[in-house]
Amino acid sequence: MENSYRNISFRIMAAAVLLLAAACSGEEKITPGIPQEVTPPASVYLSGAGETSLTFSWRSVEGAEYYTARLEEGDGTFVKQNLIQENTITFTGLVTGQTYLFKVQVKTADGESGYSEPVEGIPGVSVPGEDPGIDEPDVPLEGYERFLIPSCEDNLGALAFPGAEGGGMYTAGGRGGRVVHVTNLDDSGEGSLRAAVEASGARTVVFDVAGRIDLETPLKITNGDLTIAGQTAPGDGICISGNTVEIQAGNVIIRFIRFRLGDAGSNLGDSSDAFWGRYNDNIIIDHCSMSWSIDECASFYANRNFTLQWCLIAEALNESRHSKGGHGYGGIWGGRNASFHHNLLANNNSRNARIDHPQIYGDKVSTHRGNVDYRNNVIYNWGSNSTYGGEDGHFNIVGNYYKPGPGSEDDRRYFVDAYWYYEKDGKVYADSYPELYLEDNYHTEGIDGNRYPDGIYRHDQSGDAGKPNPEVTILTAPLPIKADDTRTCYTSTHSASAVFGKVLDYSGASYARDDVDRRIAEEARSGEAVYGNGIINSQEEVGGWPEYAATVDESASVTDTDGDGMPDWFEEEFGVSDASAKSLDPQGRYTDLEMYLHYLVRDIIAAQNSGAVYTAL
Repeated sequence: MENSYRNISFRIMAAAVLLLAAACSGEEKITPGIPQEVTPPASVYLSGAGETSLTFSWRSVEGAEYYTARLEEGDGTFVKQNLIQENTITFTGLVTGQTYLFKVQVKTADGESGYSEPVEGIPGVSVPGEDPGIDEPDVPLEGYERFLIPSCEDNLGALAFPGAEGGGMYTAGGRGGRVVHVTNLDDSGEGSLRAAVEASGARTVVFDVAGRIDLETPLKITNGDLTIAGQTAPGDGICISGNTVEIQAGNVIIRFIRFRLGDAGSNLGDSSDAFWGRYNDNIIIDHCSMSWSIDECASFYANRNFTLQWCLIAEALNESRHSKGGHGYGGIWGGRNASFHHNLLANNNSRNARIDHPQIYGDKVSTHRGNVDYRNNVIYNWGSNSTYGGEDGHFNIVGNYYKPGPGSEDDRRYFVDAYWYYEKDGKVYADSYPELYLEDNYHTEGIDGNRYPDGIYRHDQSGDAGKPNPEVTILTAPLPIKADDTRTCYTSTHSASAVFGKVLDYSGASYARDDVDRRIAEEARSGEAVYGNGIINSQEEVGGWPEYAATVDESASVTDTDGDGMPDWFEEEFGVSDASAKSLDPQGRYTDLEMYLHYLVRDIIAAQNSGAVYTAL
C-alpha cells in the first residue's frame, strides 16, 4: 500500500510555540518561563539644548534596573552610550549645528526592551519641547472597546497598525506627519496618487475618490515615511493598473490597494511585476491584491524587517508579453527578518512562492539575507510548481495549506521543492540546501510518503554541480524573526486546517472585495476554475478590469471639511478634531487618525485572527 498519509496534517515535530497570549479574542495565557515583552521607554523628548549640549528625558519605567541611553549622528554614526538609572541625560561637548539622534532602552527583570524611536536634537539650533505625555482619553472605555484593538498587543507599544504582525510590524510609516488627499484618478499632477507618493516627509495618503488609476509609467516609491491607506477610498476602492509599482524606500505601510497590472500598458517588458521591492528596511504590506503581471505578481526579497500579510496574489499572465514565453509567476520571496503570512497564492503557473537565492542580492547578501518565516499561506492551483528554491537560505515553513487545482501538475505532493546549487556566468552563488523548519503543513492530496517522507523534495542538481547532492538541514526549532535582529516579532498562527477558510474569506483588498477576488476565492474553495484551467494569458480571458466607482452617498461619507484625514462623521461620532492627538487610545499608542484608519477595518481584523495563537517568532 502506498505510504501517502492522505488527508492528514503532517508535522515534523510537535509545536514548541512561544506565546504572548492565546487567540486575541480568547483567554490570555503566558507560557511558563517566557518573559514578557519589555516595551521601550515612552514620551522621549528633547528637554534641553545649549550651544554644545543636548538633554533628553523620558517617562520612568516601573521596575527599571537601568537605561541604556545612546546618541548617534544624523546618519546613524555612533557617538556616545551611557548606562544610567535616571530618566534624563545630558550630552556635552557636541558640535554646534550638527544633527544628533537619541534613543533609549530599558532593562527590567523581564528582560531588555528594544530602543525607542529616535528623537532629533541640534545643539545651538533646536528648541527644547515639553513632556509630550499621554493624552487623556476624551471617550469612555466603552468607546475604546468599539475599536476592537487586539488585546494581545497591549504590551507591545505602537505597531504599524492594530493587527500588524511579523518582521515589519513595528514600521511607523507616515505616523505624525501630514495628510495628503488623493482627489483624482490621474496618472500624475496635483491631487494624484503619484504626486502623493513623490512628496517628501512623513505623510499619510487618504483617498477621496474610488476607481482605477491607470499608470503611464512605473510608479516608484522613493521617499519613505509613508502610509497609503487604501481603505479610506469610498465605494469600490482603488485599483492600480497599466504599469509597475516599486518600493525603493524604507518605512512604508501600504494597505487595501489592488495592483492589477494587465497587458495593455505601454513600455511593459520582462521585468514588469505588478508590485515589488528590494533593498529596503521596515515595510509592511497588508490586505492588498496583486494580479495579471508580465513577470511576477508580487516579488519582495532582500528587504529587512518586512511583512507581506493577508494579500491575494493570483493569475499572473502566463503566455503574455514576456520574452521567455510562459512566465505566469506568483513571486520571489525572501529577506532578513521577513514574514509572509496568511496570503493566498492562486492560479499562478509557478513561483508560489519561489523562496529566494543569493544571486539576486548582489553585494547585500550579508546585510539583507537572513531568516524568513513562510506561515499560514494557502497555495491553490499551481501549474508547474508550488513552493521551491531557497538555496543557502533559512526558512520556517509553518501551517501552510496546499491544494492542487485543474491546472496543477499532479506529482507535486510535497511542501517545498528545495534547491541547493546556483551558478551564473561561471560564478557559484550557492552550494547547499536551505535550512528548513517545517511544522503543521497540509496537502489535500497527502504528501508522497515514499518519495518525500518529510515533505521535502530534495531537488537533484548533482549534474549541474558536478558533485553529489548535500544533506538537507532540518531544524528542530523555528528560526527567530526579530526586527533589527533584536526586537521580538509576533504572528497570529492558525492551524493549517483552519487557515484555509480564513485566508479565503479575508485576504486581499477585502474591505470592498471586487469580482476578481471573489471569483478567485470561490475557485479555491470549490477546487475548480471558471475560465479554462485557471492559468490565464491575458486579463481579457477573465473579463478584464471591473468598474470601480462610488455612489453619491458613498462619496459623501469621506467628506473631510478640515482636511485632517478623518471624515466629518467620524469626528462627530467620537468628539475629536485633531488627527495628531491620541485621545481615542487610552494607552497613547495611536493617533486619532490611526484609530480612524483601524476603525474602518476593525471587524475584518477581529474576524481573521479569531481562533489563532499569538506566536512569538
